[in-house]
Amino acid sequence: MKSTLLIAWIAIRELLYEKVFYVLLFFLILSQGLSLLLGQLTYSEQSKLTVDFMLGGMEISMVLFSVFMGISLFQKELSLGSISMTLSKPVFRSQFLLGKFFGQLVVQSLVIMGMGLTTVFCASRFGSDFSAIGIMQASLMVVLQVAVLTSVTYLFSVGTNGTLTAIATLGVYVIGHLKGSMATSASGKAPGALWAFVRSIFPDLEIFNIKTLVSYGYGVGIEQVGWCALYTLLCITIFLGIASFSFNRRDILT
Repeated sequence: MKSTLLIAWIAIRELLYEKVFYVLLFFLILSQGLSLLLGQLTYSEQSKLTVDFMLGGMEISMVLFSVFMGISLFQKELSLGSISMTLSKPVFRSQFLLGKFFGQLVVQSLVIMGMGLTTVFCASRFGSDFSAIGIMQASLMVVLQVAVLTSVTYLFSVGTNGTLTAIATLGVYVIGHLKGSMATSASGKAPGALWAFVRSIFPDLEIFNIKTLVSYGYGVGIEQVGWCALYTLLCITIFLGIASFSFNRRDILT
């Protein structure tokens, strides 16, 4: 446990020194600014549109952030060979993997909650009804969603290169949001069985989508937040478990 926490702390410091981190952070801020401007293009329902656009911009930008920072943080160690120095010490590969993951998760969570507070501040400027608690709940849902996607990123990073990892993870994100509608539109026994199989292996990311509800000034119950947190924990356990198993079987010169 101590080794995992130490690696997590080192991962946080690595992210803060990464130039890619600040490039992505700039685009995060830019997306929030553009979302704020888009929300003010109409004279009616400015608060609703501002919250809707800013939460949507937050989700998309943080998905890209989690994918590319995960690739940079983990695969850089493999490509440069610096992982050999770490694994030559009494550190298990699973501890290395979990440390990187938790370090990145801490940074992502802080960035998302900061963006959530910014959304609350911007929505309060219009003086209309909005739910600050709902906005922060939506921000928490983004934290949970990108945590799942980060674990998927690490799963693919163990066995593929950066390009394939990005494509595969973004594919999981798209299917995770659309698999319900695709399964409904599937007709016939064979397509229905196919989408049933897809539903069983891909995480259901649509359960984290409460942006529309929050934009109308409502929140969700604590029970729904709790179930989403448990579902996130289950997905992370499965994906990181498979990633650790694959990582332990990979040949690395130490």
